[in-house]
Amino acid sequence: MKKIIITGLFLLVLLGCKQVPVRIIGEIEKPWKSDSVEIVLPDAQRGERLVVSPIRENGTFLLLGDITPGRLVFINFPKDYLRIPVYIDQKHYMLVESGDKYYILSEESSLQNQYVEYQKELDKLNRDYEKACLGYDTIRDIHQKAIRSELLDRKFSQKNELVLEGIRRFSGTEIAQSLIHELLFDCEVDFEFFTKAIKALGDTIPECEMKTRIFDSYNKLKAKQLTGRAPDFELPDVKGKKIRLTDFQGKYVLLDFWASWCAPCRKKNKELNKQYSELKRAGLEVISVSLDSKKAPWLQALKEDHVAWVQLIDEAGFEQSKVREAYKVEQVPTVYLIDPDGNILLKNPDTEEIYEAIKRKKS
Repeated sequence: MKKIIITGLFLLVLLGCKQVPVRIIGEIEKPWKSDSVEIVLPDAQRGERLVVSPIRENGTFLLLGDITPGRLVFINFPKDYLRIPVYIDQKHYMLVESGDKYYILSEESSLQNQYVEYQKELDKLNRDYEKACLGYDTIRDIHQKAIRSELLDRKFSQKNELVLEGIRRFSGTEIAQSLIHELLFDCEVDFEFFTKAIKALGDTIPECEMKTRIFDSYNKLKAKQLTGRAPDFELPDVKGKKIRLTDFQGKYVLLDFWASWCAPCRKKNKELNKQYSELKRAGLEVISVSLDSKKAPWLQALKEDHVAWVQLIDEAGFEQSKVREAYKVEQVPTVYLIDPDGNILLKNPDTEEIYEAIKRKKS
């Protein structure tokens, strides 16, 4: 375990000033790769630093600079990939070590201390998720992989729920924005989660470059979402009969894109098996479109999963499928709820959202 000792981290109070002087005195025990220590903003690009100091040969360093209160910053050791967050609210701080993590606490009750407790919760969920991921790629049996996928989905959902809780808890501060910014890559491939995060953020967030970057990313992703009328298509079923989406006009349709080689898809087949009778009684038809490039594994998967609803295949495969392109499907499984008029209502809805959407439409 690498050791770092911060012998003084003082944010001196200067009432009425826009910025406060920051003085950080520290010492690290070798071996460390970093030859400097920095204070950076959460959304800092490479080379952007508020304060930087060399680390002397004896491991000591001194950081001096002025920072605006209410900012979230990171003490960064760049070559060791270590960033320790600090919310600047004009208090004295100390560094504590917990397991393999470092946290900075204030001597008095503060938002920073609340943030640290939240970080510990999130770090634990991240460790649990990473542990569950170990060996996933080496699992050859698709059913065992589906079981592991279900576990990963649960842990990932727990982590996302805690992120949303954190955004709400720290709403109106740069902490909340940073929680989204840290997951911006994940958000950019999960529009539903991104939307929930934006709603949780609220309208009281401070103006800054990080806010601009977040909302630019969200608006670009929003523009890519499929809305309006569902594109029609024609594909063969298991008997080779050509089926069109418009054949089901007048009914609610759950359009499911999947593939036999996709473990989460196979898990979803089992879930739909349990729900299908109830969904059908509610007036909804399920149509699955396989993006397998060969029939044999598709048919074998249907036999193993005991599916009872309409099954179609696009043998162009995932990469070449025009239907996939029309529906802007970037990963499987992807599901759309389509209303009786052929309009898209929801993307990747859960069962409760499906029933709520149908109820709203009928009322």
